[in-house]
Amino acid sequence: MRDHRFNRTRWELHQSVLDEFTEERGHTLGRAGRRLGETLAAYREVVEAEGSDPAEVAAALTRARDAAWALVVQRECAGFRSADLNWMREHWQVPDEVLRLI
Repeated sequence: MRDHRFNRTRWELHQSVLDEFTEERGHTLGRAGRRLGETLAAYREVVEAEGSDPAEVAAALTRARDAAWALVVQRECAGFRSADLNWMREHWQVPDEVLRLI
């Protein structure tokens, strides 16, 4: 005869691991979203500054693109797939020049 308490304990352990994975996916997406927001704010600040150095603008654009790409990858790893990037434009008001090479 099988011990149902053992199976129940295994299931509870399995479920707790799944819960931790889900929680970590959420934290990872949150960090990627915050990083995108921060890099977009820095990019806009550089672009809007009078007499901005083109090299500084290019560096800020690269950081914003990297952050946008990181968020796309994190979302896909978490199971959120999208054929387009409209969700990113709508939620973070990501400019087209940032999304152009993604």
